[in-house]
Amino acid sequence: MCLGLGAVSLTVGTWLAVGFHSLFDPVTFGNRLGESLDDPAVADYTASKLTDAIILSNADLVAARPLVLMTVHGMIQTRAFHALAATAGARAHQAAFSKGAREVVLSLPDLQVLLRSALAQANPQLAAKVPKQLEAVVGKLSGGKSTQLIIDAWRFGVRMKWIERALRFAGPVLLLLALWFAPTLRIGFFRVGMALAMSGLAVMGMVPLAGLSARLMFADKALGLAAGGVAKTFLSENWTWGIFLAGLGVLICAGAASLLETVDVRRRLQDSGRWLVTPPQTRAMRWLWAGMLLALGIPALLFPLEMARGILFLAGGLAAYVAVREFFRLVMEAVDEAAAVSTFSAERRWAVHVVLVVILGAGAGAGWYFWRDPSVRAATPAQRACNGMVELCDKRLDQVVFPGTHNSMSNEQAAGWMFPHQQKDILGQLRDGIRALLLDIHYGFAGGTRIKTDLTAGQSRDRLIQALGQEGFDAAMRIRGRLVGVDEQKRELYFCHGFCEIGAYPVGPTLEQIRDFLIENPDEVVIMIVEDYVTPLDLAAAFDRAQLTPLVYHGPAGPPWPTLGELIGKGGRLVMFTESGRPGVPWLHPAFESFQETPYSFHSVEEMSCAPNRGGTSGSLFLLNNWIETTPAPKPSNAAIVNAHDALLRRARKCQAQRRHLPNIIAVDFYGTGDVIGVAREMNRAQVKISDATAQPALQAGNRTPADTAATP
Repeated sequence: MCLGLGAVSLTVGTWLAVGFHSLFDPVTFGNRLGESLDDPAVADYTASKLTDAIILSNADLVAARPLVLMTVHGMIQTRAFHALAATAGARAHQAAFSKGAREVVLSLPDLQVLLRSALAQANPQLAAKVPKQLEAVVGKLSGGKSTQLIIDAWRFGVRMKWIERALRFAGPVLLLLALWFAPTLRIGFFRVGMALAMSGLAVMGMVPLAGLSARLMFADKALGLAAGGVAKTFLSENWTWGIFLAGLGVLICAGAASLLETVDVRRRLQDSGRWLVTPPQTRAMRWLWAGMLLALGIPALLFPLEMARGILFLAGGLAAYVAVREFFRLVMEAVDEAAAVSTFSAERRWAVHVVLVVILGAGAGAGWYFWRDPSVRAATPAQRACNGMVELCDKRLDQVVFPGTHNSMSNEQAAGWMFPHQQKDILGQLRDGIRALLLDIHYGFAGGTRIKTDLTAGQSRDRLIQALGQEGFDAAMRIRGRLVGVDEQKRELYFCHGFCEIGAYPVGPTLEQIRDFLIENPDEVVIMIVEDYVTPLDLAAAFDRAQLTPLVYHGPAGPPWPTLGELIGKGGRLVMFTESGRPGVPWLHPAFESFQETPYSFHSVEEMSCAPNRGGTSGSLFLLNNWIETTPAPKPSNAAIVNAHDALLRRARKCQAQRRHLPNIIAVDFYGTGDVIGVAREMNRAQVKISDATAQPALQAGNRTPADTAATP
């Protein structure tokens, strides 16, 4: 009784554990939804549904349906779309569990971003017809008692998670009791191993069974196949747990069988074969025999590939069992030979055998479990790379170098911008590999030939002169004095440097471009530091209007920082800081409570130092400022010197050694001159070659963590 109840408890507990983890954790739910798109049936059904939604949004696309369908199908296979689906799934999950929810809607906002990008490669004219805002509803549960029943059952499941834990605890306890009550310890071990193996097979069997059940629920064949693919993906961890339980059972059985000479695998196989082809004697057994053959035959006819895989799996398990048993016997023979020399009695020798079997079995099982814990794998979605390198996924934010641009908004592509600091606009910088943006945002008034700065927002004359130099300040004041027709009743947010009169453009469209970039590149993490002359609430409102807030990191600022993989997995891939540090918006972190930096007012190469500046030496992140100040106009010729690969790498390593901290942002002017992106990549490669114990250069004593035990030269 204990043996049977233990196996059932372990099986059902594992089923519930996988189901609860996949269904009730929003991040895992979304990740599973994204992973399900790897199933061809799910991808085909999704492509068809999305194509219908796209054509419905613009009737002019009807004639191009085959091209749209082909493009959407290819888009679905991309990592960007998988991430979009995962985010949509997590949002739908959170909405379903919100108070008063009466429906569950799975929709894909921002679909137009990926679709336009995909269509632009094949047909730019067709891409232009894609609506600017396109949100396709893939699935919906709404209205009626049945929908509410599903939502209520879902919520009830969260509260019943203790059942799963109780069953998974009761299973091993009952199996240990079964071992205690066994006629002999040898037989008990063999039976417990068999119970574990059968439990593992039952756990694995849930995957094809769930897929088949979901497939049969829908009259629409395409929908049924897609539902089956989704079900198998959501329960995919059953394979991991099943293999673990079955493997542990085979190991214990093999160890016990090495002590039980009566277990003859060949004879058992022969008996099983004869039973399959020979009808039993009694009528009742013949009914049972015929029913079992039918239960095996029909699935084999309907699903030959699945049945073939199952048979091969069982054959592999049997081969593993025989091989492990033989290994145990070889070990026992060696023990017997050693014991024969000593005075060991037969009972003590047998005890040594049992202890050895238990230690090997338990050690192998525990090692496999901790090495391949399914809950760990399920917590993080599969990623091709993080900021261009697979190895960076396991690195914390303070263990990664981000190539950055100083005055990122000041660029040659901005119309009418005087004294630009960069060659390309912010989107171009991101596409080229820049991952840290240092920006200025001001209030301004539109209506004239140029934007007029709102100087009531905290800008002083001395600070403006310091930022622009006397020449730049005088030029800005002359332009300001000639501005007419400006409506000073309504101010907006603009990217400016000191004075909007010498260059400005609205914040909103650029924030939308940043959002689009993050959607198209779901494995990239970006840091933004804003020199802010606007209120935190107004800045946050601009992010909300651009629909960028969901992509912002909302966690705490400071060590231990999350890894890049964690930021990507949870969707918060834009880490925000403001120089003012004003409170009001939790995700706008005070920059110089987290950052320490170098000076930035160098007028020659000889002046460049690594001395502490804002943030002192206590910050957990390190900003390396690397440009020559020639206000008001920065010079590309200076950038060619200080941004050159060898010179920049030499200074970065020097500051790393002096400040005992990895430069997390290397900020430069004219990033296209020199090799800031290459230097950051080289420093990151050097980081991943160092063991975890020494990967992070030692912080100052007050900022040190247990893992930070040594400095990197």
